[in-house]
Amino acid sequence: MTRRSPIGLLASALVLLPALGMAQEEPERNPGGVEGGYDPSVGLFVTDSEAGFNLSLGAYSQFRYSMNWREDRADSVQDFEQEFSIPRTEIFLQGSYTDRLDFQLRTSITDGSDFELFVAYLAYRFSEDWNVTIGKQFIPLSREDWQYAQDLLAIDFSANDNTFAAGTALGLVLNATIQDWLRFWIALDDGSFSAKRVLPMAEESDALLSGRFEFQIAGTDWSVWDDLIGRRGRPFSVLVGIAPAYLVRTGKDLRFGDEHQLNLDLSLNGDGYQVLVAGSWTARNPRLADRYNNYGLYAQGGFFVSDTWQLYGRYDFVSPGDQPALGSQELEDFTAVSAGLNWLPFRRTNRWKISAEVGHLFSALNNTIVAPSGTLGWLASDTAGQALLRLQAQFGF
Repeated sequence: MTRRSPIGLLASALVLLPALGMAQEEPERNPGGVEGGYDPSVGLFVTDSEAGFNLSLGAYSQFRYSMNWREDRADSVQDFEQEFSIPRTEIFLQGSYTDRLDFQLRTSITDGSDFELFVAYLAYRFSEDWNVTIGKQFIPLSREDWQYAQDLLAIDFSANDNTFAAGTALGLVLNATIQDWLRFWIALDDGSFSAKRVLPMAEESDALLSGRFEFQIAGTDWSVWDDLIGRRGRPFSVLVGIAPAYLVRTGKDLRFGDEHQLNLDLSLNGDGYQVLVAGSWTARNPRLADRYNNYGLYAQGGFFVSDTWQLYGRYDFVSPGDQPALGSQELEDFTAVSAGLNWLPFRRTNRWKISAEVGHLFSALNNTIVAPSGTLGWLASDTAGQALLRLQAQFGF
C-alpha cells in the first residue's frame, strides 16, 4: 500500500471545492467593459469589471555593489573583496479570474542565472474576510519573511531570516480577518525551517504545521503593515505577532512536533517611521543526535527625514544555543549591526529605491550557525570582525 503525505491528502480534497460554491456560471462577455492601464501598486493591468476578472503584470530588479573588509585574517586570506551582482529579478502575474478566485505566479532569477518558480498559488475567497490558498507560497511565520524583497527596509533580508525562516513551500493556507484587531493564517505545507537554504532532508516526508496570529492593538488599517518601510502620512499603529510551528514527520510512526519554532514580534508604525523587534526560538531534534535549541533576535527602525529620504538601522543576533559543534571549534553567537540611507523617489511605489548601507560583523562567520550567502553580504571567515559597504539600485514597474 502506498503511503500518502498530509499534503497529498489535502490536494486530493480539492475535488470538493465545487461543493463549497466555487463552481459558477461563465459570465457573458462584454468587450465594452474591458479596461487597461498602469497602477503603481500592481504594474500593468487589464480588467473586466462585469466578469470580475483582472490581471496585472509587474517586475523589478536589484543591481548591487558590495565591498567587504576582513579583520585579523590569515595571511592566505584576502583582506578586501568587492563584487557587482544582480541578486534578484522578479517577474510576477497576479489577479482575479472571478470575484472569488485569485491567483499569483512569481518567478525569481538570481545572480547565478538560476530560474525559480518562486510563487504559484490559487486562492478561493469564501467571503471578504475568509479565504484559502493552495500552491507554492510564503509560509506565515516571521513578519520579515512575510515581505517581498522590494518592501524591505534594509538592502536585504536579515541573518535571522536566512537562518530560521520557512521561505516558500507547497501547501495550503487558511486566512481570516476578524474586524480591525485580529487576523490569522493557518498553514500545512511540505516545508521546513530554513527552507531557503539547502539542508539535509529527513529520510521520510515532512510536513510543517504552522500559524501566524496578528493583533492590531492600536490603529484600524491593516494596509500599513504591507511593507517594512513606514511612509509618511500613515496613522500611529501597533502590531503584535505570534507564530508557532511544528514539524511533522511521517515514517513508520507519526511523530508530532519533533521540531518546533516560536516567533514573536512587535511593530510600531507612524507618520514616517516604522520599528520592528522580533525574536525566534527553534527546537531541533536530529534523528541521529540529541535535541538542541537555537535562538534569534532582530531589531530595526527607519525614519523619513523628508518625503523621499530615509535613514535606518538594524541589529541582528543569532545564537546557536546548546547546539553541539561539529568539530573541535565551539559555536559562537552571530552579532552584526548596520545602518543605511534610502532614497525612494516615488511615493506611489517601493519598487524604485536607491540604497547605501554600512555594517559590521563582530563574529567569525564560519563559527556561527549562519551560512554565508551572497544576499546576506557577509563573507566566510574564520576570524572575528568584518566590515561591509553595499550600494544598491532597485527599479521596476
